[in-house]
Amino acid sequence: MKKIVSAFALLTLPLILEGAVFPWEPFDRVIAVVNESPIIESEVVERVNRAHGRAKLTPKQQSAAMSRIIDKLIERALVEQEAQEQYIIVSDKKIDAHIEKLMERMNISSLDDFKKRIQATQKMKFEDYREELKISIMTEQVMSLAIGVSPPTTREAMDWYNANRQKLGFEVNVKHILLRPANASLAEEKRVNAEMKKLLQRIYAGESFESIARKHSQDPGSAQKGGDLGWVPLAELDPYFANQAYRMNKPGQLSGVVKSSFGYHIIKYLDRRPISFDSVKDRIFNMLFQQKMGEQFGKWIQQRRERSEIKIYMDNYVRG
Repeated sequence: MKKIVSAFALLTLPLILEGAVFPWEPFDRVIAVVNESPIIESEVVERVNRAHGRAKLTPKQQSAAMSRIIDKLIERALVEQEAQEQYIIVSDKKIDAHIEKLMERMNISSLDDFKKRIQATQKMKFEDYREELKISIMTEQVMSLAIGVSPPTTREAMDWYNANRQKLGFEVNVKHILLRPANASLAEEKRVNAEMKKLLQRIYAGESFESIARKHSQDPGSAQKGGDLGWVPLAELDPYFANQAYRMNKPGQLSGVVKSSFGYHIIKYLDRRPISFDSVKDRIFNMLFQQKMGEQFGKWIQQRRERSEIKIYMDNYVRG
């Protein structure tokens, strides 16, 4: 009898389910497939929105923008597949080490400050930046193994510097005092601004800038050095900070209270000079290497696309 009931229940189950109502959520649409790896439409749209902000695109512009993003995601999928074949793993530790080098080069001592700089300049969440950095490191390793891209020589870097030094701008030698608001409230902003004005008056009254920086500055990287940032290219400073430093030209000159994305500053200007080779050599090496890799990467991607099974389910897709 139990067997008959069980069989009957199985036969009637489809009828019961057919009449049931479930809160199904819509599935995200697959807009492309690269060797069985899907590319999801929502990611494409999110990247287009990030790139174009609130700009209203025509249907033709929207299709072109989505096509370019799909091309980039196809490249990314091919790199990830090659990395898997070559057993290349980019760990969080490796990404952290790369970020530490960037922070050192940009003279940023706090990870929170670095995150603010990235969000302000790259217009993306820090988590997204880490993911993009991971793919960049992975691409370099894939290219090194698959093609063997050689790094530029010191002679090549120096030649580029000599040919372009007039376009590189200046670096400034400055000190600063930094105070950070504890929160984003207007009352806290006013409190910190008023506190900075008091410190500025104390300096004008004869107290040592360096002594006040050591006692009060909330920049852990420079406070114990009397606020000294050393020689810094203007392009690597916060835009608001850089704009103020650029307008200063007398050794020992003090700024007023300057607000940046990090907090409130008092800047002491010491000197300026054309950017030295030592200040930018790492960037030049990286730029020249990226150029070499970019040329080889384009050829490699073309070959991989021709050998891969790629399906695109987007109307009006145009390959770049």
